Amino acid sequence: MATSEVSQYALDLGSSLRRVLGPAAPTADLDALAAAAQQLADMAANPPSAAAWSAATDAWETARNKLTGQLRQYLLDGLPDIPGLGDLAGSLGWDSPEGLHGDVSLGPLRLSFSSSSLVLQPRLPDGTVLPALTVGPYQPSGIGASLTSPLGGGLPGGGSIVRLADAPGFGGTLNVPLGALSISASAVLERLPDGVPSFMAVMGVSFNPPIQLSFGFSLDRVGGLIGVHRTAATDALTIAVRTGAAADALFATRPPASPNALIDSLRRFFPAFHGRHLIAPTLRLAWLSIGAGSFLSLDLGVVVEIPSGKVVVMGVARAGIPGTPGLIHLRLDVLGIVDPAQSLVSVDASLVDSHVLGIFSVFGDAALRLNWGSQAYTVVSIGGFYPGFNPEPAQLPAMRRVGLALEQGGGLIEIRAEGYLAFTTNTIQLGGRLDITIFMGLSAHGFLQLDALVQFRPFAFVANAAAGFDVRAGGFSFGGVRLDGTVSGPGPLVVRGRLTIETFLFDISWDETFSLGSGPADMAPSPGALLAIMQEEVTRAGNVRAASVNDPAVVLAPRATRDGVAAVPPTGALQWSQRRAPLGFPVDRVDGLPLPVRVGVRVTTPGSPVTERFAPGNYCNLNAAEQLNRPPFDVLDAGLVLGSGAPQTSAKLTDNRDVDVIVLPANPPGLTGKAISLVAASGLVTASQRAPALGSTDALIHAQHETWATVPPTDFPSYTSATAAHAFAKGNTTGGAVPMADFLAPIDLSGI
Repeated sequence: MATSEVSQYALDLGSSLRRVLGPAAPTADLDALAAAAQQLADMAANPPSAAAWSAATDAWETARNKLTGQLRQYLLDGLPDIPGLGDLAGSLGWDSPEGLHGDVSLGPLRLSFSSSSLVLQPRLPDGTVLPALTVGPYQPSGIGASLTSPLGGGLPGGGSIVRLADAPGFGGTLNVPLGALSISASAVLERLPDGVPSFMAVMGVSFNPPIQLSFGFSLDRVGGLIGVHRTAATDALTIAVRTGAAADALFATRPPASPNALIDSLRRFFPAFHGRHLIAPTLRLAWLSIGAGSFLSLDLGVVVEIPSGKVVVMGVARAGIPGTPGLIHLRLDVLGIVDPAQSLVSVDASLVDSHVLGIFSVFGDAALRLNWGSQAYTVVSIGGFYPGFNPEPAQLPAMRRVGLALEQGGGLIEIRAEGYLAFTTNTIQLGGRLDITIFMGLSAHGFLQLDALVQFRPFAFVANAAAGFDVRAGGFSFGGVRLDGTVSGPGPLVVRGRLTIETFLFDISWDETFSLGSGPADMAPSPGALLAIMQEEVTRAGNVRAASVNDPAVVLAPRATRDGVAAVPPTGALQWSQRRAPLGFPVDRVDGLPLPVRVGVRVTTPGSPVTERFAPGNYCNLNAAEQLNRPPFDVLDAGLVLGSGAPQTSAKLTDNRDVDVIVLPANPPGLTGKAISLVAASGLVTASQRAPALGSTDALIHAQHETWATVPPTDFPSYTSATAAHAFAKGNTTGGAVPMADFLAPIDLSGI
């Protein structure tokens, strides 16, 4: 165990008590505890003697014992105040090496509360083991609960309550089978930085047997989601649909790895956001249900965000044969988003955990993007795009080809077939690849590949074909044959072929190029001057909006809109941003068309920059090496938030209206102290009577934004993006762009 954990323990203890107690926190005692923890960590890492170790432990225990009265607040920080838990936590002392393990019974409800302790026992250089020191108990990761039946036995279900690692609040899960019904739910309650509570709950009720409709269709499950001060994170949902995690969190398609994992997923997909709310009905329909399975099933949920008007449609379609799950199992996760603020409709679909005949895996992704804004575009792709093609301005995650692969571990043959078909506003693309490998002592591999792209404006086409065969043994190639061909045009039509014969000693290649016809290629029109293009974007009304309207002290009264006027609260700001071209560095193309000269535009109006994701290859001329090594997207300047200047004060207005305050009693009349509300207790039901497992959601990897520099330096000392640094470096043929960390600490290669 790393001895630095005692310092982290003291830091966590201090942070927790300062958050819980506020100004009443014993600051001097916490500072003394931190100093004693640092001394203890240094001493435990390299103890000079038993006497010195004893002195360090005495100093720690003296500082720690002054905080005995606050131990209960530390252990229960972030957990709900449940009767009985406070007494259990208060009975625990600092010197308990086994930590906290206990149960609290509240009528038929049984709560399990568990945590371990941090114990240090260093060893002297001569091998002498020093006396162990119990630093103190850790905060419990959650509370487990079970509901027992008055008739004996336990209810076959349960739940848990877990603390949130990075925010004040807690979350909970629930699973209660009730004969013909099975209830599952999860909820999150946390506070925003301004103190406003944010709540979200997901619930589902499954029917067993399903409710029969007609023609073999049945209703298997109903449920919904409600969120107060929550929003739908479209970027996180788009990425999660590839793995099925988004549907698993909303529909409980697959059981979560742990309650912490489920709560973290819900918070990631539907994060807290002041002023926005969510409502989402869900259901599951099935066709020809037999036993616990069905031939076809569809989970569907419609998430509506208020007041933005954003609509998120999530669905999971599954096909299989009940009773023989290994024969065929297909699962297609679909995510559709209608975002009026972005003038965008997006659809993403992905095959998840799909297989056929138990030996073939089926995979692939599909996507659609439809934008009706100032820079309208349409992109439809099944399986991806032509190699190297960038669909900018559409933003799509990495996509897998659509295909199938033979899955036979240790088999004699491997087969993989995949392909793609894509349509954009200006292109059509298609292609595929077939690989076959045979293992018989030696491995023989053959492949056939085809990629084609047709561009409409300016008209051009290119088709690449490749085929090959090789024989290997233990990773060593004995020989093979490969044929590559390319056809491109028009003006003129160019045919290029290359034949390569591979041997275990050397390769022999023939390369020929033929041109058919003559004349210039179709020329693209010039987009005009970049400054004139950006002036159009400045005056476009759709690019100007309020940067923030989340002012709880200001309410925008509904009124008739006026052209060219944006409604902004007094404490808000006006934002201008565009996606036509990145700002702040020279570019070569706009709208896919080459500019007359390489030029850039910078906004000099004071304000905070607004960034967007741009594809550098769509604006800068990149060579083959840059296309392989540069990232496909970069975060670049797209506009700015105009400052509102110095704040202005206004005269105070007196409000003479009377306000009636109604305070509800903590214990409603008519209920005795022994009564238990099963509705409230249902949120605490646990999956089993075992103590909750300890876990940590702390980040293991931390990342920070990388800055860049040019060599030799330019007028700017640093750049926030690699794209800008490379663009300015092109003006100097003897220089280049490097990360700032490498620029400040160069590696000396002399003598190598």
